[in-house]
Amino acid sequence: MLRVAVLTGCRSDYGLLRPLLRLLEDEPGVEPAVYAAAGHLAVSRGSTVELVEADGFRPRRLAPLDEADDSLTGMADLAGRVCGALAELWRTERPHWLVVLGDRVEVLGAATAAWYSRVALAQLQAGDRSRVDDGPRHAVSRLAQLLFPATVAAEERLLAWGEEPQRVHRVGSLALDHARDQRPLDEAELSELGERLGLDLHGPFHLLVYHPLPGEAAATQRGLAACLTALTELNEPVLALHPNADAGGRAVIAALRDWAAAADRRALTANLPPREFVGLLRGCGALVGNSSAGLIEASLLGTPVVNVGRRQDGRERGANVYDLPEPTADGVRATLARIRADDELREQLTAQPSPYGDGRAAPRVVESLLSAPLDDDFLSKRLVER
Repeated sequence: MLRVAVLTGCRSDYGLLRPLLRLLEDEPGVEPAVYAAAGHLAVSRGSTVELVEADGFRPRRLAPLDEADDSLTGMADLAGRVCGALAELWRTERPHWLVVLGDRVEVLGAATAAWYSRVALAQLQAGDRSRVDDGPRHAVSRLAQLLFPATVAAEERLLAWGEEPQRVHRVGSLALDHARDQRPLDEAELSELGERLGLDLHGPFHLLVYHPLPGEAAATQRGLAACLTALTELNEPVLALHPNADAGGRAVIAALRDWAAAADRRALTANLPPREFVGLLRGCGALVGNSSAGLIEASLLGTPVVNVGRRQDGRERGANVYDLPEPTADGVRATLARIRADDELREQLTAQPSPYGDGRAAPRVVESLLSAPLDDDFLSKRLVER
């Protein structure tokens, strides 16, 4: 029996991991396990471990986010606690594989535990680039036995950095599998969701998803202020979501809470179930903020995105993304006006291919996990000199 553990730390990565988890459940000879950590266990982030449990999984809970400390040193402490919790767990329940997604702080801690515990590590979305997360993402890649880049550029980057070619498997992004599999919300579901949120979702509305830039408080504030000022002047319904569990997130949540409470046609929610999020992303006029969902999932759905600030610098993007690297309210407002004025834009964007693949990444990942040798040579890595 091949034991495959999958780590999830927040609502956003869980939605992406669901297609893989479902396939692992159905695969004969595979025993999947879910580890829920960090933001999943935080009340301020909506206790999203409950979404995992609602899907029928029984996640092992470990290393909750310290909700009183979202500083940079608090994030370092979280990485250490994840590492220690897994090292202790694996004294008695050691899997063959640990699968992680991307670059979050809990991923870095888990990768360290996997390396020293001789648990094979697979990293999804390896080789991406962005301003905030490059260090931890690429550190995890150096510790991973299998690397699953989503794009051609990410694959080329990993090979150029000396990764052994047989370890690098370009599969696309699981985010597209997830988005492709979600049926649109019908009118009754939109009405029920709108009533729950206190927002009219049948006419034009926008989504606001804005994450802090850890260690860059001034830049975080400038970008958020540009979004809030522009959306205030637009005066259309806006649903804002809490940011991920990054350093500086509490200040962003406080500002969003004050803004949402100050007027009608604004709502704030800690989280949405994955299908509801994809449904609203598909149906909104635009996604405003700096979420990777705007560059990845929205590229398949054809959703216009106003990408504010530099958090996603270096990450591949499709024609749906309008970048404002130097954020201003005028820039956000003008970009939204440009999007709204183009009646054919949505149809054109939907027809464009996504740089993140075809929405069939999960079967390719499972095939690679099942065929890997898991011997001492495979667990020991070396860099290729070029």
